[in-house]
Amino acid sequence: MKTIMKDNIKEGEPASSYIRRVKDVDASKYVNQEQVTEESWHYVSKGVWKEKVRDVTKKEKSSKKKRRSKKDE
Repeated sequence: MKTIMKDNIKEGEPASSYIRRVKDVDASKYVNQEQVTEESWHYVSKGVWKEKVRDVTKKEKSSKKKRRSKKDE
C-alpha cells in the first residue's frame, strides 16, 4: 500500500478526497498520469494519512460513545 496526495487542493475539501491509501499498482498509475489529466498526485508518508484521515474519523467515533458507570448496571 502507498499513500498519495493530490497536488491541487480546493479549500473546504475533505482530507479523504485528496489523501488516499491505494495499492502499489494503482498508486503508480495515479502518480505517472499527471501529464494526461489535470489532477496530479505525488507520494507522501503514511503518517500524513494517519493524521488527516484515519485519526480524524476515530476521534469523531470515540466522542460519540457514552461510557457506562457502575451505577447504570
